[in-house]
Amino acid sequence: MATLGINPGLPLISILIPTYNRAVYLRAALESALSQTYPNLEVVVLDDASTDATPEVVQEFQQRDKRLLYVRNHANRGLVANWRQGIEIARGDFFCFLGDDDTLEPEFVEVLMRPLQEDASLVLAFCDHWVMDAQGQRLPDTTDVNTRRWRRAGLVEGRVSDFLRVALIDRAIFIGAVLFRRSTVEPSFLADEARALVDLWLLYRCAQRGGAYYVPQRLASCRWQLGGVSRSWNWRVYGFEGEMFCYEHFLRDPQLAPYHPIFESRMAYALVTYGNTLLTLGKHQEARAQLRRALRLRPLLRGWIGLGLTFLGPVGIALSRWGRTVRGCLLRNRYIPNYPEELWRHPKPATSIPSSEALTTPTLS
Repeated sequence: MATLGINPGLPLISILIPTYNRAVYLRAALESALSQTYPNLEVVVLDDASTDATPEVVQEFQQRDKRLLYVRNHANRGLVANWRQGIEIARGDFFCFLGDDDTLEPEFVEVLMRPLQEDASLVLAFCDHWVMDAQGQRLPDTTDVNTRRWRRAGLVEGRVSDFLRVALIDRAIFIGAVLFRRSTVEPSFLADEARALVDLWLLYRCAQRGGAYYVPQRLASCRWQLGGVSRSWNWRVYGFEGEMFCYEHFLRDPQLAPYHPIFESRMAYALVTYGNTLLTLGKHQEARAQLRRALRLRPLLRGWIGLGLTFLGPVGIALSRWGRTVRGCLLRNRYIPNYPEELWRHPKPATSIPSSEALTTPTLS
């Protein structure tokens, strides 16, 4: 791989920052990327046609650090295409994705690169991360809860014994806390159909190529914001569509057969939520189709209620919206499982997923 001439004998690291209209937070992300203790790196800002002060912020940093590369799209290409473009541009031996409102600890690259250098069979190394509020203040208690809920508390440092379970079942790998080996990750791993779940699909494809290494240190920070894009209605629909793509492929993968009951439960739960969301948006026919798909997988009460409401026209829409409001109030401050199968208490499969060496590359339809 090419080097930037800082330390030509050292591997080059690419820190990719996809961004869209986040100039107010981008400054902190850039500061953290350029403050790494490991110096031989390039920081690539992938601007998806922002209309705010993003170009000015980047130019300010470029004037004082030549390791910063700015790529600006003339038109908005969307999340997946922008990420894929980043991998295509990356010149590093290793690369990571940094959210435009997230940050990295100074030792992030140095610590995660070490196991990748020592073991060529690893495709990625990942770590735990902090949760911070909109102002950038760390939330220790929330962080601890987050670590437990995403099942990282039970992981020990070292090579992950069951990469696919940790990635797809436990969903323990936060994409903003991962360092990838560039030679094993292809741009095609980012499928457009995966939409908002492109990170999950990327991990699935990576598991076909090698292993993963976990570091329990919190070497990144993820910003939690109320009312962010991930909570908008359009983004939820975008996310559900990606979720369906992933689950449909997982359920066709014979290597994942021990976990098919879990994927079916999650797919049913997601389809019910997807269908009720479409109904809330006034899309009766689409909602009915998704709810029927859900009920073929699991006879969920919310699914039957939602299906009935699709036949009531405007009254059904109003009742659906009212129901979402009431449900939100009732569930506020109550524990909601990250893993829907917990609602049905599916036993943990006794069979482990085969090692990555035994897996075959999936065929996309």
